[in-house]
Amino acid sequence: MTFVALEGDLAHFFPSEVLQLLQLAQANGRLEVTRDEERVDLYFDRGRPVFARTSGLAVRAGEILMHRGQAQPQAVARALERQRAEPGKRLGQILVDQGEARAEHVRDAVHEVLRRIVYGLLLWRNGSFRFVPGDVAVGEDIQLDLDLDRLILEGLRLADQERAERAERVRTTGGA
Repeated sequence: MTFVALEGDLAHFFPSEVLQLLQLAQANGRLEVTRDEERVDLYFDRGRPVFARTSGLAVRAGEILMHRGQAQPQAVARALERQRAEPGKRLGQILVDQGEARAEHVRDAVHEVLRRIVYGLLLWRNGSFRFVPGDVAVGEDIQLDLDLDRLILEGLRLADQERAERAERVRTTGGA
């Protein structure tokens, strides 16, 4: 039986409020947030988010490495094939092991993926959440070390920017 210390509905609490509560409590554990078929797991250590994963459509580290010119598409494709053959093996580690990407580039790409997962979560307005204390991200070599307040502010700034750009497109194109 899993002990759940906190649970609720996003119709009553914004994700940013839940994150700040866990920060203030210096919580250690996993925040599980679900909406329809999508799920985000956000792991905390002393109130700071250190790792995130999602079942949804998040940008992956391989895509970021290719976009930044830090890994070739063919190398990422080969690494993905190897990853399918060796479940549990991280794509970034495969790329580094094969000499196709630098470890620091992989680390930066993974940090970007983790930040984007949190940014996306901040936009959720429906769904449910539950916090399981003591549940840690086992075996995750690359973890976030970001200030939660800055992460929330940046996520909300990006959301405002996206809404403004969408409104501008509607204004200039008539909604097309």
